[in-house]
Amino acid sequence: MALGKRYEMYLPLTYNPNAEGNRLRIEEKRFDQTYKELWEEFGGMTLSPESENQALRGFWRSESTQLFEDKLLTVMVYATDINRADSFFRQAIEKYKERFLQEEIFILSWIVERIES
Repeated sequence: MALGKRYEMYLPLTYNPNAEGNRLRIEEKRFDQTYKELWEEFGGMTLSPESENQALRGFWRSESTQLFEDKLLTVMVYATDINRADSFFRQAIEKYKERFLQEEIFILSWIVERIES
């Protein structure tokens, strides 16, 4: 039994609406850069769903109570060094908000047990 932590980060496929209310597609290079950083930090990562055609749909309200909808990809990592991983994500969240031009990037974590033979 190996205890660790699973992290899920929800990345939108489009930027927040511009002044005209349009949502432009986020460039693939921004995702690739993020995947590379996670792979280098944690030794691996999982992306779900595999394509934008299967993207998750998320709904949220802004402080002005306007309802938004996002199409999202979920990036998951597993870490056994929980303190290091928590620190990484606390520092990285601002960078990812800037990179994807988002008001928020939603990251979840929970303790998990890895089943081993």
